[in-house]
Amino acid sequence: MSWETTVSTGNAQHDQMMIDAYRQQARASGMDLQVQPMPSGGYHVRAVPMQQAQHAGWQQQPAYAAAGAASVSSPTAAAEIEAAKPLSTERLAYLRKVYGLLSIAAFLAIGSGYALLELSPTAKFLYQGKKVTAPIVVVEMWNNPVLMYAAFGALVATSFVASWLSKVKVINVIMLMLVAVLMGVELAPMAMIAQLQAGMGKTLSAAPVRDAFMMVGAIFAGVTAYVFISRKDFSWLGAIVSMGTLVVLVGCILTFVLDSEIFTLAVASVGALLAGLFLMWQTWWVLKGDMDDPIEDALVFLVQLRNLFMFLLRIFMSRD
Repeated sequence: MSWETTVSTGNAQHDQMMIDAYRQQARASGMDLQVQPMPSGGYHVRAVPMQQAQHAGWQQQPAYAAAGAASVSSPTAAAEIEAAKPLSTERLAYLRKVYGLLSIAAFLAIGSGYALLELSPTAKFLYQGKKVTAPIVVVEMWNNPVLMYAAFGALVATSFVASWLSKVKVINVIMLMLVAVLMGVELAPMAMIAQLQAGMGKTLSAAPVRDAFMMVGAIFAGVTAYVFISRKDFSWLGAIVSMGTLVVLVGCILTFVLDSEIFTLAVASVGALLAGLFLMWQTWWVLKGDMDDPIEDALVFLVQLRNLFMFLLRIFMSRD
């Protein structure tokens, strides 16, 4: 007796495995399995008696033959078909919303940091035996580390609140933009110190802020292009970035205890790598995951871009 079903797991390899299992089941019953791709994604499969298979309009392996593949069980062919699938209208609209929100938030973060460094009132202070001029807020935060930690704590707390309220209309957008502004303010002192050290010839890079900014842009563009073009399954990165975040957090705490430039650079290097992997996982998620929370997705991108910039800046600030 003929039977039919659909295969649509959202993962090309999983679809392939299910189709192979159905094919074995059909052959064990003396039947052929016919496979047709569906416009919305996935495949419609039908098991029919051998005699009917010779006269049916369906091909036995049309989904993979269309991509020029020889066999439905080829992982390479499955990946090629997945990459060739056009994105749905709903997915394209969701991507525009996520990256649009991210662009506005990133602009606010950069703008708030620039305004603090270039447009706010200045004061003189002693830095490594030299009198320098810097924004009053930066001077106060540098002279009183508690203020710097408070700024970081405010950023973390606001990020959690923004994530919690990510589905509350209007408020979610306001919270995302507030996180962006606080992020610029929190990073400004580090950027200022990086430039001061660079002016004294004490950094690895002559322009650490510029170089870190450019590298963040290059990494983000490269990761985005690779995930969008390859359409590979990066769900396995979820466990890695979760455990890696804990390891890097512990490492950051230990840098305050161990006064070691080598250890600090090691933590910064691992942190930069982790942030890059997190961006890759998040890009895969907005391409394949649920389309119900663009604010949360943009927030995750923003936080990881901040982390990547911070770790790269620390590397470029390292002593010769």
